[in-house]
This record gives sequence, C-alpha cells and structure tokens, in this order.
Amino acid sequence: MILHYSFEDTNCPYLFLDNSEQIAELPTDFINFLALSPKNRAQGTIKLYAGRLKDFCVFLELHPVYGQVKIDQAIRSLKMIVIDEFYRYLITSGLGASTVRGCEVVVKLLAEWLTTEFAGRVHEKSLYHNVSYRTPTPYNRMPRYLVPDEIIQLSCGLHWEIQRLIIHFIYDTGVRVEEVTRILKSDIPSTDNCLEGQEYFAILIRGVKGRGGVEKDRYTIISRPVIARLNRYFKTRTYMYADKWAEDAKPALLNVYGEKLTKIAIQKFISDAAKRCGIKKKVSAHRLRHGTAYSVLKNRSDGNFLDSLLLVQKMLGHADIKTTEIYTHIPAPVLQQQIQVYGKAGVLMTRVEESERIFESTYLKERELPPLKKIGLKNE
Repeated sequence: MILHYSFEDTNCPYLFLDNSEQIAELPTDFINFLALSPKNRAQGTIKLYAGRLKDFCVFLELHPVYGQVKIDQAIRSLKMIVIDEFYRYLITSGLGASTVRGCEVVVKLLAEWLTTEFAGRVHEKSLYHNVSYRTPTPYNRMPRYLVPDEIIQLSCGLHWEIQRLIIHFIYDTGVRVEEVTRILKSDIPSTDNCLEGQEYFAILIRGVKGRGGVEKDRYTIISRPVIARLNRYFKTRTYMYADKWAEDAKPALLNVYGEKLTKIAIQKFISDAAKRCGIKKKVSAHRLRHGTAYSVLKNRSDGNFLDSLLLVQKMLGHADIKTTEIYTHIPAPVLQQQIQVYGKAGVLMTRVEESERIFESTYLKERELPPLKKIGLKNE
C-alpha cells in the first residue's frame, strides 16, 4: 500500500495505491472525506489518520484470507473479527494503549463512513453499531506544556526578533503552526478606539477550504502586548520592504528574509532553539499550544473551570470538547503551585501580565539583530 499526499490538490489531497499501483478507492475517498469535511481537523491530524489507515490496509493486504482480494473488496467484506485481529496485532507488536486506541479511532470512523451516502452505503449498518471501543482504555497522561519562564528561555535561544515573535504569538493565541502561515496583517486587530482597559482582542484565524469550497475560519484571542510587538515588527525594514503582496493580502509574519513562512521552517527553528538554550524536556510548537491552555486555566478570575475549558476549546480550535478535556487531568496542586512561582502577594499573574513579561524579556530591537546572509549568496 502506497500513500501519496499533496496539499496543492485541494479536491483530492490524499491518494492510496495498492500493490499493483491501482487506486484504492475506498481508503482514498474516506480520508479525503475527512480532510475536506466541515469539521475543523488540522492537516497534521488528517495526515496522522492517513498513516494509521495505511497501516490497517497493509494488515488486510497481508492477511491470509483478505489479502487474496483487492483492498476495496476486502473493506467491503470486512468483519469485526478481522478488525479485532488487527488490534491484537498492534498490541503484540508492542504499541502502547494510546497508539492502539488512536488506530481504532480511524477504523471506527471508517466503519461509520461506510454506511453513508458518500461511501455508496457499502455497509447497511456500521460494524460499530451499539459498540463503543474494543481496545484497552489508554491512561490519560497529563499534557506536557511550557510555562512562561521556559518560553523566555526558549526565545533567548533565537537570534532573530521575528522568530521570537512567532513563539510568543503561538503561546499567546494557541494557534497551530500551519495557521501561523495563513494569518494576514489585515487580520491583526487594531487597539485604536477600543474600550478603556481592554487587554484582549478577537483575531481571525483563517482555515483551509473544506467540502464545497467553504473555508473553516475561526477566532481566538490575542493580548495587547503581542499586538504591540507585531506593530513594531510591521515597522521594520525587512517587513516594509517585502512588497510581493498586495497590502490586504500580505502575511502578518514572514521569515527573516521577508519571504513567506513555512510550517517546516517554524518547527525547525523551535527545535534548534531548544537545543541551544538547554531545555531538557521535549519542546515543540504543539507544546506551546498546551502552554496556552495551561495559562488560561490557571489564570481564570471567576473560579469557573468549565467556562475556562470552553474558552480553551475555542482558542485551540477543537471541534469536540472531548479533545479539550485532556486539560482536566492537570492536577489542582500543579495549578496552585504557580501562585508561589509566578504570583504577586498570592495572586496569579494575569495572562496579559505574562505576555508583557515575555515581551520585555525577549524583544530584540532591529539594531540588535545579526547580519543577514543567505546561505550560498555573497554579501554585497
């Protein structure tokens, strides 16, 4: 089984080919259905689902019975007893309970999709009809996140203000890496004529086109200090001289050369910074998002945990509150401990105060930046 994907093809980004290089229609149609559905699933999530679906298809291709027919026919004649064989195979291969359950999530979605009109109603009734999950319940681990001191430490491992700004932006807003590259300068809210004392503002997060060409946009919250930092960046020579875009289509965040950012570039400079600054725990852009959730939950002012959890759901763009519920596993003592670490007179620092502290501790003026040189190009 071969899996191809290309985000340039918005109608069919994923393609499954069997061993004879024939298109496997059902796996292809299913994963593209998920990719183009109105649900706000991240590209990274769909890519992960596609990989797990490929593993299931490979298992069927190697099966002594189901491997005798094409993969589409194998899926059409699928039985729960074979699905259980797949789960046992994963467990005996040494995979953890969370990974096995993740594979079952995809198989369960496939079983339900096979009953829909989009699949041509291959099955009259889902194999999971009146069935929850059949694999062992995974242990709910506490999400791993970064705290403000670690954000500052990580930022100091970077030599460019724009890279530090991107880290601050992700932590402040909770956006995904791929969403950073789609935010326009015109999306950044203005603080002029706002309410007195207003410290947080709504910001549009542009989505990708789903089924029917509908874009799955959403909103999150950005703090005043990050807006101020962005406005300083907009006045730098690198940003002002980047004139490849019309003013209303210009990205808010560019790379150090004033060119379009990529997801891979962001992930790489975060990884490189973590190595330079000596943070021992694993650091990733996704853990910045976990840090956003942690910051919101520990800084709630009205003591209403549910309201804070719903805010986290909206900020992180979770389609289902069940995804956000992972943050209920942060023990109360861990949240309370931060009062002594970051609090003032027993009161937790607000999120805007946190943001201001990160800004003041990590901001690089334009004259403090290193000489700019592209690899392979001679400086004039």
